[in-house]
Amino acid sequence: MKNKNLTIETLRGGAIFFMVLGHVIGDSSHTGLEVNDDSFLRFFYYMFENIRMPLFTIISGYVYTYKPVSKFSSNTKFISGKIVRLLIPLAIVSTLFFLTQCAVPGTNTKNNLSSIWIIYIYPYSHFWFLQGMFIVFLLITILESIKVLNSFRYALLVLTIPALIYLSAIPIIEVFSLDKVPFLLTFFIIGLIFKRFQNEIFKRKTITISVIVFTFIYAYSIYLFNHRLLNPSLAHLLTLIIGSTACLLLINIGFKNKQLIWLGNLSYCIYLFHVFGSAASRILLNKLGVHNISLEVLSGLVVALSLPIILKLVCPQNGILSMLLFGDKVKVNYKLDAESILVEIPKPHLIVSNQANDRQSAIITTEEILL
Repeated sequence: MKNKNLTIETLRGGAIFFMVLGHVIGDSSHTGLEVNDDSFLRFFYYMFENIRMPLFTIISGYVYTYKPVSKFSSNTKFISGKIVRLLIPLAIVSTLFFLTQCAVPGTNTKNNLSSIWIIYIYPYSHFWFLQGMFIVFLLITILESIKVLNSFRYALLVLTIPALIYLSAIPIIEVFSLDKVPFLLTFFIIGLIFKRFQNEIFKRKTITISVIVFTFIYAYSIYLFNHRLLNPSLAHLLTLIIGSTACLLLINIGFKNKQLIWLGNLSYCIYLFHVFGSAASRILLNKLGVHNISLEVLSGLVVALSLPIILKLVCPQNGILSMLLFGDKVKVNYKLDAESILVEIPKPHLIVSNQANDRQSAIITTEEILL
């Protein structure tokens, strides 16, 4: 855990736990366990709806500041890393999930194999986050290049642009999840500001105001549970206020938990593969005739968390397969045996006047190299 903020890692673990739990339950009566919209589980899902993804995205912005674009040799190097980290797993894992939905009986969605091309261009399942975040990193690279995020005042000014677009709820083309970018960029920059300008943000006055605002706005959102057909702009405003204040307060609390830290370290592989586990659990229990909702939730949660972790642990680390499935870097061993290097060099004491162009092969020893 060297050089890692344990509070942030704890929050990352909590975020992935509640995100998986939310996907097990489902965001509507047609997804996940297909629970009724007036059930307690639907209310439980709704309670964290305005916190889960904002927390995930704010953590991304917060963690980014530890290794921003400026610490890379070039912008191209930074973007190349994001291609490996985001786009390669996006292509591989989304394809596997699509094919699974085509082939396995009992899945909530049935796809036509001929439409597989759509998943690489438009939002598909939870993979929209990877598409959108890649666009966010492209935009952040531009913003960092012109240094507008190095000043607290300018950073706040930049923040208002995606925030206003998000609050306006104007229709945006869905290609490569562009319609999600205002949401993601807003909360990413908020996370960046929380870390880069923490002395300006984490003041007693700011914390006090955040507690008051969060309490009243969150209570209002709970009141609206049975009136969820809100104006999109109002819904986005509630998400922005609740998400930002909740995350600010959670970071300020400074809570640390070893189990959640461990889970947080595995959050990316869980995010990628948890849907395979939750779907497998639901289908298997249905086949066995088990319809106890509590058992279905517990089983779905355990399997959805466990399957990706097992897959990560058994997968050879830092190899090609690890890169394809999890976006890990491939480490190449460049170890050289100096004693086996054969180099063609001229030996002056062997050169004679009549054979000035002759060259002799010599084996360079380790001692000669070191000298």
